[in-house]
Amino acid sequence: MPTVAAQAPASSLRAPLASSLIEVSEDQTVAVGKAQLPLTEPHLAANPRNAGHLVGSVIVVTRPDLTERSCSALASFDTGRTWKTHDFAVKACGDPYATILSDGSALVAMLGTVADTTHLIIFRSPDGGLTWSERAVVIPGQHDHGTLVVDRSGGAFSGNVYAVSQGSARDAAGRRRQATMVARSSDGGVTFAQATPIIPGNLWMTAMNPVVLSDGMLVVPWGNFGRIMADGEFAWLARELDWVVTSADSGKTFSTPLFVSDACGRTFPVLATDASAGPYRDRLYWLCNDRTFEHVYLHYSADRGSRWSEPVVVNQGAGREPYARTAAIAVNRNGVVGITWYDGRADKTGDVAFRCQELFFTASLDGGRSFLPDVRVSSANNCAVTSANGEAGRRWPAGGDYHGLVAAADGSFHVLWSDSRSGVYQLRAATIRVKGQAAAGGK
Repeated sequence: MPTVAAQAPASSLRAPLASSLIEVSEDQTVAVGKAQLPLTEPHLAANPRNAGHLVGSVIVVTRPDLTERSCSALASFDTGRTWKTHDFAVKACGDPYATILSDGSALVAMLGTVADTTHLIIFRSPDGGLTWSERAVVIPGQHDHGTLVVDRSGGAFSGNVYAVSQGSARDAAGRRRQATMVARSSDGGVTFAQATPIIPGNLWMTAMNPVVLSDGMLVVPWGNFGRIMADGEFAWLARELDWVVTSADSGKTFSTPLFVSDACGRTFPVLATDASAGPYRDRLYWLCNDRTFEHVYLHYSADRGSRWSEPVVVNQGAGREPYARTAAIAVNRNGVVGITWYDGRADKTGDVAFRCQELFFTASLDGGRSFLPDVRVSSANNCAVTSANGEAGRRWPAGGDYHGLVAAADGSFHVLWSDSRSGVYQLRAATIRVKGQAAAGGK
């Protein structure tokens, strides 16, 4: 498809804002496709060696009742000023997730239905999103919530790509159990080994996104939301239980489960790590919502997941009736922790579950112990429940189960989100710069 120009250059910055340390560009439309179809659940990746190179992915809702969905990729080589898009021929596409390898090639993982089974499907672009392989790598089996991470440590496993998803496996007694699945590629995503299960159990396991530490240690997270009862019915747990495991041998063996938190609530937490050379190098960050969407919480670990902090409230400027959800996190080259989320603080009239929302951003310069005053990123209200959005507005009242936030090679943050100000979910993007760098002093 042709290159599409954005409405405003990402370099034009809005000022002044609530914090003099945070500058936010004018948000701009990112066009995908010809028809005004709802675009939901975008993800975004940044090239670690080229600040101008970004690759994203998004669900395209092709029927209002959600019975038909496709996915598209988008790539920019000029810091988000223009984008090239590509449509994937995948039925019932969902959970698209992008990454860029050190050589500039790109991968997009997604769920797709083949013979009535939801497989994890991975497409590769050798030129960073200009062209995509026609044949995908299919990781067979029933999968959900697939994500990717690249080992950039420079160590023995550097360059490996890990695909993590929710699946199932049989235990020693032959019973089928929920499991977090890990598949590894040692050739840049050209092929993947068969997905292997991590500690199958009788609780409902939802896999989250993995990270890799500076020595190549792989950290794989998941959340336990519920369990399957004796009659086969699903039942919610009173509290969500969140965990990580680590692997020092490229996913061949894993540690015992390390408990993170029970403060999150039936949402999709996000895991991040500090890859900078600063005072918080290899610190882990766990970001989530609480069950009532009153708070965005951040937990941090300074010892590779063995111990975690109490939850720190991120959305401190939300007021007395907060409504915050679908948060994203990234850590830049200066060790600055950036967080974005959908926020309904300005809408006091509608159904609390479907408030009109705006996108907000804040940052931490001390390893997640405290945050700068939050600032608004979006320039208009986003109301999900519209006739043009159809069921997508109710299924994804905050644009999806996630949105895109990355730290570019120059230290700037780029955010990509679904915005319904026009009545239909479309993509918008902004660039955020935080003055300063992480300072020592926290534990």
